[in-house]
Amino acid sequence: MATSIWQRKRDLVYLVFFVVHVPVMLGFDLTGYYPASIKPAWMTDIRAWYVSTYGDRFFYNAPQWFPLFLILELVYHLPLTLWAIPALLRNDPRIPLALLVFGLETSITTLVCLTEMLAWEELSSAQRGVQGLGGMYGGYLALAVFMVVDCYARLDQVLAEMKGVEPVTKKKL
Repeated sequence: MATSIWQRKRDLVYLVFFVVHVPVMLGFDLTGYYPASIKPAWMTDIRAWYVSTYGDRFFYNAPQWFPLFLILELVYHLPLTLWAIPALLRNDPRIPLALLVFGLETSITTLVCLTEMLAWEELSSAQRGVQGLGGMYGGYLALAVFMVVDCYARLDQVLAEMKGVEPVTKKKL
C-alpha cells in the first residue's frame, strides 16, 4: 500500500501548492486569454485591485518576453499541475522527475521576474518587500528551489540504488 500523503510532508506541501496554483492560474494569471464575452467581471476587478495595490507591471506594462512566460504557464504549468495533484495523492513514482523539471523551469522564470521587478523604480519599499511583490515572487522562487533540491536528492537515491553507487546526497529520503 502506498504511503499516505499525510505521512509525506514535502509532498503534502507540493499538493497544497498545486491545489492553490490552479485557481490562481485560471482566475488571475491566464485571464488575458479569455474572450471578453465570457470573462467574469470579478476577474478584471481582482487584477485591477492587484495592480493598484502591488504595482505589478507584468500585468499592465509587461516586458516583451513576459507573454512567453504566460504561454509556458498555459501549456506547461496548467497541464502538469492537473497531473500532479492526483499523482501526489497516489504517490506516483514519476513525481520527482516531473517536479524536478517543473522546479527548474519555475526557478529560472521566477528569478527573471524577481530581478526585473526589483529594477522598477516606481515601487514603494512595501510593494518591493516581503509583504509585497518581493514576498510573492521570492516565496515562489524559494519553493521552486526547494523542490529542485528535494527532487534531485530523491532521484539521486533511486539511481544510486539501481546502479549500486554511492549517492551524492548520502541521506536516505
